[in-house]
Amino acid sequence: MIAATQSNHPLGQVSKTGEAPSLIEQACARLRGAQMRVTQPRVAILQALISRSGPASIEQLHQLLDQKACDLVTVYRCLAAFEQIGLVRRSYLHNGTSLYEFSLGQERHYHIVCKDCGASDRIDYFSVEGPERMLEQRGYREISHLVEFFGVCPTCQQKARSVVPAAIKSRG
Repeated sequence: MIAATQSNHPLGQVSKTGEAPSLIEQACARLRGAQMRVTQPRVAILQALISRSGPASIEQLHQLLDQKACDLVTVYRCLAAFEQIGLVRRSYLHNGTSLYEFSLGQERHYHIVCKDCGASDRIDYFSVEGPERMLEQRGYREISHLVEFFGVCPTCQQKARSVVPAAIKSRG
């Protein structure tokens, strides 16, 4: 019989003594701590999230995955479960589309999303402890918040400026 630490299976890997656990190992530990199984589809989704530099829609994540790894419904279910245990954080596009970002071990931050092209840019976290503390004093528990900023990015502004003169010239 082979011990779990001797397995060649990717989910059976254990970090070497003295090394800090990788993000994927930390995420798997969080899954186990929440009494959730560490499955190949869950690991694949987590790896796709970790590989991205910003938030992604469910469809974008599904496209990153090997189609045999998991179906779209599995991605939806896993992301909902990951959000409940704090592995991902949800944000939104201007049209309401949900975006997901790996959040384990990362500092809290927000995003500004371009209303034209949908690109997002990171905004460092600012404190909302005052309102949260006031709500706790009023008896609320399990408080969470959602802050999203929307605007038109400099690239889209530049594109709009270059299109307007051309339209004016064509009328003359």
